[in-house]
Amino acid sequence: MPGAQMNGYVKEQHNYFAPVQQITNEGKPSEESVKATEVPTCLTTEEAERLMKRLVGEGILDENWQPRELSGSEKALVAKAVCERLCVNDVWKVFGKLWNEKPDTLRSYFNKALEQKKSLDFQEKLKKILN
Repeated sequence: MPGAQMNGYVKEQHNYFAPVQQITNEGKPSEESVKATEVPTCLTTEEAERLMKRLVGEGILDENWQPRELSGSEKALVAKAVCERLCVNDVWKVFGKLWNEKPDTLRSYFNKALEQKKSLDFQEKLKKILN
């Protein structure tokens, strides 16, 4: 039993529920854990920096390159658009790592986006920002 006491002292202490990532009260990753996110190598080029800074400037990403209040479909569209511009093939793996998302989840968000009419407007917005 975690923290079981015996004769007035703690015999052993186990933390079976240690957080993998520190979470704030809003249920979002804390600033410390986001800053610790490793940026994939293909996003460390000058062109990648330029594209990401544009997305930050438009309020799509925050200063740590994390999505700002985007739906899953919108996140997937951003990932796809950036990777197309950078000629990166592993879209879902790259942005899954950056955003702490499962690659398969991002891929499914993208497939869902292709079925939504509202995604067309967001894709146009991305084209204007990234060109």
